[in-house]
Amino acid sequence: MPSMQSLLIVASFKAFSCLLILFHLVGFFNFRLKLNHTTGLTVGPRRWTSSIWCILHLLLTVLSGIMAKHHYNLLFKGLMITDTMNNYLKYVIGLVTIFVSLADSWFEVEAHRTIWCHYRDLATRYGTIVGLVGRAELAQILLRYIATFLTILLVCAVVECIIFTGLTPGTQWHWFWMHNFYPYTYSHLRHVFHLLHIALMASNLRQLGRKLVVLQQQQQQQQQEALAMERMAELRVLYGELWQINEGINQLFGFSQAFNIACSFAQIAFDLYWVYAMWQKQEERIHLQLYCFFPTPVIIGFLMHEAKNYQLAMDAVEAAVLDMNSSQNPEMVRFRFYFLHQLLRHRLKLTARNIFDFDYTLIRKLVIVILTYVIIFIEISDDK
Repeated sequence: MPSMQSLLIVASFKAFSCLLILFHLVGFFNFRLKLNHTTGLTVGPRRWTSSIWCILHLLLTVLSGIMAKHHYNLLFKGLMITDTMNNYLKYVIGLVTIFVSLADSWFEVEAHRTIWCHYRDLATRYGTIVGLVGRAELAQILLRYIATFLTILLVCAVVECIIFTGLTPGTQWHWFWMHNFYPYTYSHLRHVFHLLHIALMASNLRQLGRKLVVLQQQQQQQQQEALAMERMAELRVLYGELWQINEGINQLFGFSQAFNIACSFAQIAFDLYWVYAMWQKQEERIHLQLYCFFPTPVIIGFLMHEAKNYQLAMDAVEAAVLDMNSSQNPEMVRFRFYFLHQLLRHRLKLTARNIFDFDYTLIRKLVIVILTYVIIFIEISDDK
């Protein structure tokens, strides 16, 4: 009879396979990608037949823009110029984010495929499942990721249901909510997909750190010095492969996440402005606007938290190399110097095309931008 642990492993892999299908259907990749708890990763070539989903979302985005133009009066008629600009920018930024995300998925498909191929090759070499991560640990990572996905889904679903039931059908706000729903959802899914890559990369970095700790223990045994030097050279090569995966992730999510992060914080700024405007007008349904604040901070919070874990894993790798005692072996001193030099020149970090880094400092910077935007629009509206 299967144990509870084996059942959880199978369930986590099955659930994750469903998420891969979802990401495929929204056009995030157009090659065969499967993850099995026994055979590991299967990465196929690019399939043009699968590109239909990317093309479909491109057409949906164009159609959404055409419908918004057709329904312009229903969306913007009667609003003050600042209110119109606020809603217009909110919708347009959402559409642009979809276009850029689809462009990154389409043009960076080989970079994306290479990421998974690297994971598969490392797994074949070390007898694991994804990169350096074995079956049991990967199942835990997938369970946490699925729990995060379900939490985000629950928060978004509850908020959207409250807003949908609270709006009167046929009103201006109802029309705007309907037009903004697709860009809003696509933006959230792109964040969640990026979160997956960060989580997998962080787990591989933790495995590298553990291998370095084992190497430290081997150094303490004089008879294993030759083996320790071989392992040091091997781990340097391994770090280089992880650096290539990291660069692939930054390339894949570069422009799309730059726009997506900007879109997310712009959504907060626009909603914050509307809270002020509705408060000024003493409107009764201001609580519906307040609910709009919940989804984006939850998603960004999960994303920044995982980016922090990634950074901590990288710091642990650096600390493990620095803590190596190589004073009694000149060769180990040289190997250690080369490794530290490699860590210094090719440090792993998450960036959006070097526009900004994914860490908690990003929140502070964008909060300043949000407050600046809201203050400017409030000043303009008060002068009218």
